[in-house]
Amino acid sequence: MEMAGNILQAIGWAFLPALFLPVFCLFSSHLWLTKSFAPAVIRTIDSFTYHLGEIVKWALPLLVLSVAASVFALSIFGVTTTKLLESARYFQAVVIMLGAAATLLAGQHVRVDVFHSKMGPKARARVDLIGFYVLLLPTCLLILWNSQSFVSFAWNIFEGSAEADGIQAVYVLKTLIPVFAVSMIIQGLSISLRAAMCLAGLERPPCPKHIPPLFRPDDAHRPETQI
Repeated sequence: MEMAGNILQAIGWAFLPALFLPVFCLFSSHLWLTKSFAPAVIRTIDSFTYHLGEIVKWALPLLVLSVAASVFALSIFGVTTTKLLESARYFQAVVIMLGAAATLLAGQHVRVDVFHSKMGPKARARVDLIGFYVLLLPTCLLILWNSQSFVSFAWNIFEGSAEADGIQAVYVLKTLIPVFAVSMIIQGLSISLRAAMCLAGLERPPCPKHIPPLFRPDDAHRPETQI
């Protein structure tokens, strides 16, 4: 497991320069990298995040069923199992941690900036570009850095439930923390790339189906190609 951790760390350090791609695109809008490569990166990330969200959403009915089964089993039959009780925690963690990036893509996350929706496309692009580097990226990198030790330890001992009859996969549950941080960084990179292209006056690739266009409120009623 230590070797796997070192490999993932090396991949992370190699990927780090890519995080500055939006800044490069902002000041080099005339280059091929901006006009061709950046849209390809955006389409790939958005498509991956969208389909991940479509898969994760099926954990919601499973979450409801697990909670309902626990309640009915306890109230009607007077029995319950630890695995059934803990399964709700696992389903909830999957929905929140793996679905966060899709929520960010759809623009359905909670915003503390009450003025964002009233801004024009350029102003919103500036807010999202600055927000990525000032808020989202540092926070997610901090989560990655602080979580690597206890996630590695959990995998080394294959940490399980504190209860003997519980779900013996706490190490998988803890792994969702760095996965959440990575998915948010990647999706934030896509949004910041769109913001940089918007500020540079370049045409952005369309969002996945059912996702409204970013930084283009006037085009919300127009049909667009779906990913």
